[in-house]
Amino acid sequence: MKKIDINYIKSELQKINNYFLRGDYLKVIEKTKILLKKDPHQVPFYNYIGLSYKQLKKYDLAIEIFKKGLNKFPKSITILSNLGAVYRNKDEFLEAEKYFNIALSINPNDTNVLINFANLKRDQNKINESIEFYERAHKINNNIEVLLVNLAGAYQIIGEFEKSKKIIKEIQEKYPKNIIADKIYSVIHKYKDNDEHQSLMLTKVKDVTLNQQDKSKLYFALAKSYSDQNNIEESVKYINLGNKETFNSFKDYNFKNEIKRFDKNKQIFENYTFSENPKSEIPNLIFIVGLPRSGTTLTHQIISSHSKVFGAGELSILNNFLSDRLFDEKFIDLFFNNESTKFEFINKTSDYLFNLFRENDKEKIILDKSPLNFEWIGFIKIMFPNAKIIHCKRNLQDVALSIYKNTFDGSSLPWSYEQNNLVEFIKLYKDLMSFWNKKLPNYIYECEYENLVNNPDNEIPKLIEFCNLSWEENCLNFTKNKTAIKTVSIAQARQPIYKSSVDLFKDYKKYLNFLDKI
Repeated sequence: MKKIDINYIKSELQKINNYFLRGDYLKVIEKTKILLKKDPHQVPFYNYIGLSYKQLKKYDLAIEIFKKGLNKFPKSITILSNLGAVYRNKDEFLEAEKYFNIALSINPNDTNVLINFANLKRDQNKINESIEFYERAHKINNNIEVLLVNLAGAYQIIGEFEKSKKIIKEIQEKYPKNIIADKIYSVIHKYKDNDEHQSLMLTKVKDVTLNQQDKSKLYFALAKSYSDQNNIEESVKYINLGNKETFNSFKDYNFKNEIKRFDKNKQIFENYTFSENPKSEIPNLIFIVGLPRSGTTLTHQIISSHSKVFGAGELSILNNFLSDRLFDEKFIDLFFNNESTKFEFINKTSDYLFNLFRENDKEKIILDKSPLNFEWIGFIKIMFPNAKIIHCKRNLQDVALSIYKNTFDGSSLPWSYEQNNLVEFIKLYKDLMSFWNKKLPNYIYECEYENLVNNPDNEIPKLIEFCNLSWEENCLNFTKNKTAIKTVSIAQARQPIYKSSVDLFKDYKKYLNFLDKI
């Protein structure tokens, strides 16, 4: 290449990098494709385009461009790692693992690949394997900020709180401005009066350079600290600030899309006649559904204590697949209306999804506790007739309070950060569950949280019996269960059953008027 072309490409790459950092992924793709035509022998071009498609959730296009790059550079560790990461996003864990293994065969000490592999194992709820990869990367380089955060979080997930605190201390020493570490610590720390960490967070929150995301995390952590101290008024102050800050970050969110989705779901199944419930047999899948904070994690810990069950946590398999297809008329037509191909199409779809579930464990019953799968109960009944569905119910004012008090991963549950949206979403949920129960009588097991915590010796055997499993004492001793917990219940679910959260909303009603609307 001529020197002038090299200088041009360098200059353009800098602009492209700036577009990428700003989140203008369409511009990145447009500009980089021009460069790729000029010179198809540059690894960064494939990575920029592929990663931009990944950010836009156009995973198949990302895979296509990464594979083109891999044809030219079969030993490019960055392309291999990025390709594995896209397959991870698609819940195709075996494919992801394949590319991570190829990358590690080229360089077993590449920290980026090790971290990506660890993240994959974390998604599969194989946290001990995840920690092994994080620790390998940590031994190679103990100054990677995101690695330290992930490692602290992984130890927390399996209940190793002291090890988590040790890593958090390392983060605070090396990266004192890191806010995620404060949020992680707040979950497992019980705050007393004049708490040192609370004082530290109060100092940090005054920093005018804090970005929106960090500010929100601090607000929620401070709210938790004041809640521990039983200072409800101050806790609510920070709860409101945290919710406002987080909700403002969802620039394009429109609650009307939630309504459309629920309405479409009911419209599809309004006149559909389901087959009879199958005869009692051991299921291959168990789904725990309901609103977040309704006791799904507790129920998950109880059932996953059984020797025949693999607790997979909150899997995104159904939501990722069905939310994209609910408004796809071609998919709906093939699934419901086209008599010549309907059954073949349903079997092919269910086999594909079941294989994704099976990637978590080949032998045991897969337990998925993604709460919002209540939206997909109709599809579950058709595709997995042998599956069991457990609906976790709890006093809705307690649920609403708990949702509003907590922050959730990534960009999930935007409706939960705005009071009116939260109230309306609960109405949509109640309406849809009523719809399912009318369409599918005696199919869904109703697990009342209050009954479960007040009378576990009676309620837990009922749960296990519904799943057609033989009784095991481990299910009563679920606190010994080392199954990973990745939700905001990370600390509570490791404790014996407690009743202090029942009717907790009464302490907050004075400060949160929206609770009266539920």
